[in-house]
Amino acid sequence: MSRGLVDACILLTRPAGQAAALGRMLASRGALVLQRPTLAIEPLPVQAPPTRKPDWVVFISPNAVRYGLPALAGSGLVAGAVAAVGPGTASALNQAGVTVTVAPIRGGGAEALLAEPAFDPAPGQRVLIIRGEGGRRRLQAPLQARGVILEELAVYRRMPAACRLDVPDDWLAVQLDAAVVTSVAGLQGLLAMATPAALEWVMDAALVVVSERVAAAARQAGWVAVTVADGADDTALLAALEQALERQKDD
Repeated sequence: MSRGLVDACILLTRPAGQAAALGRMLASRGALVLQRPTLAIEPLPVQAPPTRKPDWVVFISPNAVRYGLPALAGSGLVAGAVAAVGPGTASALNQAGVTVTVAPIRGGGAEALLAEPAFDPAPGQRVLIIRGEGGRRRLQAPLQARGVILEELAVYRRMPAACRLDVPDDWLAVQLDAAVVTSVAGLQGLLAMATPAALEWVMDAALVVVSERVAAAARQAGWVAVTVADGADDTALLAALEQALERQKDD
């Protein structure tokens, strides 16, 4: 057991139901875990999937798996090559019984998938991207530059959590050691929903994020101690939390 996690107060901000596994991992290591989602995930109305079978189907996130597979049910579109942008998305596909052709083993994101040699759609091939509404489009342009034919299916949207960050008095009385934020939208939601007392409490803590983009937004908002995890999966976040807490101890 890492001594850095024993009795450490850690705030998780992922949408409801998506931080449970990490919370259990932390609790089993002796941490005190507070979960306050800063975003809500809503399914979009089901769109008609493409009628022509793609050569590749790419899932952008675990939420794309959760809401995309029902939208594709019975279409036969995921019977061929399937790609995931990271290990968390790949795990969600595997749990749903879908064989993943390629996914980054560590890290994640569009750049990590494009760097995988096994992800090699050829010019003229069709790639169907299952994604959320909006968001960054870092995968599309490089594929189009290859001459790939792209189709996209948006199956969910991110919405601000309809609540305030009400921190119990007994938590406010204890120093928060670290918080986990996994997107810029999640960071913005945290800042918007925090009461003044909660905001001061959170910003005194170390922050663990999943990309340099989120880290830059956090530093601009005022965080000083920011650690970037190797990926968005629970194992990478756990390792980053341990690293952040060790840095705190050394400071």
